[in-house]
Order: sequence, then structure tokens, then C-alpha cells
Amino acid sequence: MLGAVAHSIGAHTLWLYPDGTAYWAEENTLFIADVHLGKSGYFRGFGVPTPQGIHTHAMRLLRNALARHDEAKIIFLGDLFHNLQNNETRDLLELMVEFAEYSFVLVKGNHDMDIPEHSALEVVDQFAVGPFLCLHEPPGSNFDQNIPFDLDLIQSRYSNSFLLCGHLHPGATLRGKGRGRIKMKAFFFNACLGVLPAFGPFTGANALQVEGQYYGIAEGRILPLF
Repeated sequence: MLGAVAHSIGAHTLWLYPDGTAYWAEENTLFIADVHLGKSGYFRGFGVPTPQGIHTHAMRLLRNALARHDEAKIIFLGDLFHNLQNNETRDLLELMVEFAEYSFVLVKGNHDMDIPEHSALEVVDQFAVGPFLCLHEPPGSNFDQNIPFDLDLIQSRYSNSFLLCGHLHPGATLRGKGRGRIKMKAFFFNACLGVLPAFGPFTGANALQVEGQYYGIAEGRILPLF
């Protein structure tokens, strides 16, 4: 698992990669959150300039992540797409044909409102695999009130599963001397759930401001932050 850091969840191990993916080797399953394919094209459609080559870069990252794990089950933890389909989002269909020996599951997110029909892509509201229950939004999440999740709700309603989620685009900040600081994408874990960072390069990172184990991503490395 070159470049990956292991995070233990009971008797199971997730390997965390600098591209923001998490791999469960026991079942050859790769978890990916918040790719937001088509976001740059969506913004350009409204006259908002976006970085050149951002979509090509996103597809290259996605292809590399898949190629790392032969014939894996790929579980997208929501927001694979960003609102309406456009020329950019069609590239995913070609990618699934290229990786036809893989299986693909999309746990539908709030931005997955225009999903293309493709026999290789299973679309669900939630997905259970082993000890994990995959959701897009952590239960009780409320961005308007700056609430990432409701821990009491999770403990009472989902006590038999460990939740894997996206949606929050978690991040962390390292502070240096003076006013120096580095903001980065991050994985977040506590005893009940894990939240993956946004995979897409045209996405941000949010400080969750809750206690837990964070793994920052900086310069192609995973940094355990205690």
C-alpha cells in the first residue's frame, strides 16, 4: 500500500491514500467521496471562469485510483456528479467501460440530481458492505447551523454499523510560526463514523470543529494529526 496509512476500525483496516480514497483490502473495495464531475463545466455554463484542465486532472486522478486495485468494487459516497450532466460527466461512462471488470456503486448525494443511465452503475440511497454502512450525508448534518453530524443520533440509530460518509469535505489546518498556516483536505474518524475528504480537485475543505482522529493530506502524503 505504497503511500497509504492504515486506520483500524475494530478488526478491520482501511488504507488511506493521499488522493483521498480509502481502501478495504479484505474485500477489495475502494471508497471515494465527492468527485463532483462536471462542476467546472457547470460553472462555466453560468459564465464563471474555472481553472484550465481541472476536469482532465480529475479524470486522471480517478483513473489512477481505480488502476491501483485490480477488479475492485468502487463505492462512490455521493456527489459523484455536480448537478446537471454535461460533456465532462460523460467521460465517466467511458471510464466504466474501460474498467468493465470492476463494479460501481453510487450512494446518491445531494448534487446527484441528474444521473445518467448506465448498466454498470448501481445507484442506491445507502449501501452496506461488511461492517460499514455507506451514506452520503452523516446523520444530523446541518451546514446552515455548522453541525457536521449528530453523534447521539448515530449512536442510537446506527449502533450495529460503522458509518462511512462524504458530503462534509473535511479539512484540517496546520499552524506554523507567527501567522503561518496550511489548510488541507483531511480524513476524519471517530468511534462511530468516518468522513472522507472530497476527491475532486475543484472542491474545498471545511473545518469540522469536532473531536476525532484527523489525517491531513499535504504534498502527496498522509499526515496523522492527533
